Amino acid sequence: MAGTEANSSRPWADGPFELISITSLGYKCQPGEKVAPYHSMAAEMITVHNCLLRGINSVYLQCVNVERSPESLPAFIKYATAWGHILHEHHTTEEKWFFPEIEAITGEKGIMDVNVEQHHAFDEGLKQYNAHLENAGTGKETYDGAKLKSIIDSFMPVLRQHLQDEIFTLKAFEQYKDKTDWAKWTKETASKAIKATQTADGMVVDLPFMVHNHEVAFEQVGSWPPVPFIIFFILKFLYFGKHSDCWQFAPCDKSGKAKDLPFAL
Repeated sequence: MAGTEANSSRPWADGPFELISITSLGYKCQPGEKVAPYHSMAAEMITVHNCLLRGINSVYLQCVNVERSPESLPAFIKYATAWGHILHEHHTTEEKWFFPEIEAITGEKGIMDVNVEQHHAFDEGLKQYNAHLENAGTGKETYDGAKLKSIIDSFMPVLRQHLQDEIFTLKAFEQYKDKTDWAKWTKETASKAIKATQTADGMVVDLPFMVHNHEVAFEQVGSWPPVPFIIFFILKFLYFGKHSDCWQFAPCDKSGKAKDLPFAL
């Protein structure tokens, strides 16, 4: 936790799967430090990947102890399910149009192939994760926190490595810095990604999930999500309350301030 009112003596969502630091791009996290345009997408992706890492860390730390509160289980299952859905959509979007655009800009066919291959390396574990949550949610099987934790252990080391490796791939855009206006492209791409969430589930589940897993005080460069403040305020007012029972398990409030995880072990 970078700056928080949460009780730091309890486990928090910056582990066990380590967050990614902006220092991996060669920056020092100093006040006022600017990111070079050709590192814009890498910096944006670090923020997104850290939201995903906090999300799975918060699931991992609470999945066993939450069983002590049967009335909380349905909301926790929805919360954990949202993470699996968002990760799947994130990688589908990358393969469908994000990576092809990078190939077109750089003129390097297959430049992102290694990252696509990594997607398949944790696919089986992710399927098991989603299947257990779906079956538990529909009553086909009893929720088992220890089982879910074991499944996460089976795929997260590989996924964590992938999330880091992808940043190094994007960092290499510095050798293509004259190919396009990378800062403008990053802004347009992020806007396209936000628009893709403008579905029934996206507005009330996906976007709130990511916001509640974004700690503003952690190595913040620029503002996130990439929408005007007033629009973001309206979105929070209109949509963030529908599944408020789920966000109790998240590591941050809707303003991006770290908070305790109620069932962390």
